This record gives sequence, C-alpha cells and structure tokens, in this order.
Amino acid sequence: MNTIRHAARGRRLTHVVAVASAGLLLAACSNAASDTSSSGDGEKSEAQKEASAKIEAARAIPEFTLDAPAFDVSKAKGKKVVNVPITESIPYVKAVDAEAKAVAKKNGVEWVNYQNNGTPTEWSKGIDYGIQTKADAIIIHSGIDPQVVIPALQRAKKAGIPVLSTHTYANGEKPPASVADLLAATVTVPFAEAAALQADYVVSESGCDAKPVIITSKEVPASDGIVEAMRKELKDLCPDQDPEEINVPVAQWGTGIKTEVQSYLVKKPDTDWIMTNFDDMVVPAVAGVQAAGKSGSVRITSYNGTPANVKLIQEGDIFAADMGESIKWLAWAHVDQTLRVLAGVDPIADGNEQTPVRVIDDSNVDDMGTPPGTETGYGDAYVKGYESLWQSGS
Repeated sequence: MNTIRHAARGRRLTHVVAVASAGLLLAACSNAASDTSSSGDGEKSEAQKEASAKIEAARAIPEFTLDAPAFDVSKAKGKKVVNVPITESIPYVKAVDAEAKAVAKKNGVEWVNYQNNGTPTEWSKGIDYGIQTKADAIIIHSGIDPQVVIPALQRAKKAGIPVLSTHTYANGEKPPASVADLLAATVTVPFAEAAALQADYVVSESGCDAKPVIITSKEVPASDGIVEAMRKELKDLCPDQDPEEINVPVAQWGTGIKTEVQSYLVKKPDTDWIMTNFDDMVVPAVAGVQAAGKSGSVRITSYNGTPANVKLIQEGDIFAADMGESIKWLAWAHVDQTLRVLAGVDPIADGNEQTPVRVIDDSNVDDMGTPPGTETGYGDAYVKGYESLWQSGS
C-alpha cells in the first residue's frame, strides 16, 4: 500500500518568521537563521543567497578529481565480467551498462550485461549465471541490496569469484557487516550531495516559504539516505522546513506516482515543489501535476540526468532541475574499479571514484545537446583522467 506520511525527524528548531507586506520589504538580517523566508521580488534572503551560491557552483562543467594509483590494465585483458543490473528497463541503467561494456571491450575485457526483470530471484540467477559461465568478476549494479541475495553471494565466494556492488551505497557509506566479507569492492555514489543540491535548488528559487513534498521508494537502499540529506539541507537553511513524503514501491512507479501526486496536490493545494529521489519518478510525477491542474504552480527536481528527462527541462516548465550524473563518466568509474579487481591490484578502498554531480536547469540545459544525449554536458576530463591511470605494461 502506498503511504503518505508526515516525517518529523530531529528536534524542532526555533521557529523564525520574516514578514513582508505589500509594497514593504523588511531589511535583511545578518544571518540565515534569522532571515530565512523568501523576499519575493526584492532582495534575496540569506538562506536564498547561500543556496543560490551552491547551485551556481554546481552548474559548472566538472573536473576530474580522482587521486588513485595507476595500474597495469593489461593484466585484466582476456577476462570476463557478468554485470547484473537492478533492471535495464530503467533507461539510465541501460545506458550506463552499454557504455561500460564498450569501455571494457576497448581494454580487452568481455562484459556481459545480464537481462532481468528486477527481482531478487532474477538477481540471484544473474549471479549464478556468472558462476556457471566462470566469470572472473560479477557486478550487482544500481540499487540491488546485497542483503537480499546473500546465498548467491556466498556461492560466488565459494567459487572464488569476486563480486562488486556499484551505484548502491552513498559516498562514505560502508556495506553492512552481513555482506561486507562477500563483496570485493564497491563503487559509491554522491547520493547525499545530489540530494542536498535538490534542497538548495528549492530554497534558491522559493526561499523558506517553499512548500515541498518528497517522493521516495523505501525499498531502494539509497532512498533513506537521500531523503535524510534533503531534510538536513532544508533544515540547515530553513529551520521550519519539515516536508511530507510520498512512498511508492519501484514496481508501481509507472502508475502509482501519478495517482499519489494528483491526490496529494488536491489535499495540499499550497504545495509548490516535488523533490524526487530518482529520474524515473519524474514523468509520472509530471502527469500527476497536470492531472491535478497544477502545471503553473508546481515544479519538480530530481537526480540522475537521464537524457529523456533533461529534454523535459528544454521543453517545459514543470520539471525545473536535474542533479545530473554523467552516464559515461559513471560507466568509466564502474569499469575502473572492476579493472583493478581483475588486474589483481587493490581496489579503491572506500569505493569513491569522485564522480561528479552537475545541476542542469534552464541556464545550462542546452549544454546537454538538442536533443540531450550521453555524449555532452559534462566535458571529457574523465577520459584523459582514467586513461592516465590505466597504464599498459607498467
């Protein structure tokens, strides 16, 4: 059953009110804690200024910042990888997998993307396929919780095949003890950074008078951390912010999100922002906004940078901003950690490949191409950066 719940986490901070009357704006106070409301068409509040500065910095084309040991990539040549994604019915996942396969091939590695329907049973079958075909490494990718496939992971370990978990754990997050010894390496993701930027975007546009709601999917391991980061940033900027959440299971995103959003906006007509955990929530959320007759008053933010979603920014006003990850950059990061394992060198210990997030909105969306694609918008610093680490015969 989909649920709408009011989350009241942490202690309530002192409620601060900034009053603006028609034709009169109060002078801005000296700090964000005492000046947090939107100042309308006048000077921005301190909270808006702080949020706007973060957004402006994140609009820039990112640089390659990974500082990791170089290694002899030729030692991985001729080996085989079986990659088990959460499901390639998600366009973003499919695009990452396709690029990873191409990059692996350039380095002499066979990369098999295991097609599945997105269930723990299917993921386990994918791991078993890797064992049966004598893969040199197996990857579980993009939101698969290793804890739901522990027996399969145990079989892989018994067979001597290393398993990597990618795009599931946040930067700074370690796998739980129940699976830590079953994973050879991880590739972590800037979930918290992207989530905080969504909060920054809402405040930069609407100040602390914003009335956002969060769409989440609690079965996805990253979701709780994403929501927590959104809440923390909102609370830091605007102490009185405490948005509700709409929880929709992954299998119901296509139809359930529209219904839930429409219903929520009817009940809470003052809502003006929807913050979604992932890009594939956006299209049904837009449909829900339209069905509720709120196209002119509700805007949406999200995370991933899927080209089809970025196109929505170019074409309309409901989807306002995407906290984008480069599909190609992310794929190269997955391949880098995998090549390290295949080459027999130490993987990046904390799994943080320093993959960036770029804020995409009306100000820079044309950088992504027309129509948007996977080739543009993030620069190509990662190509030279990774190739400098992948040394042959060193």
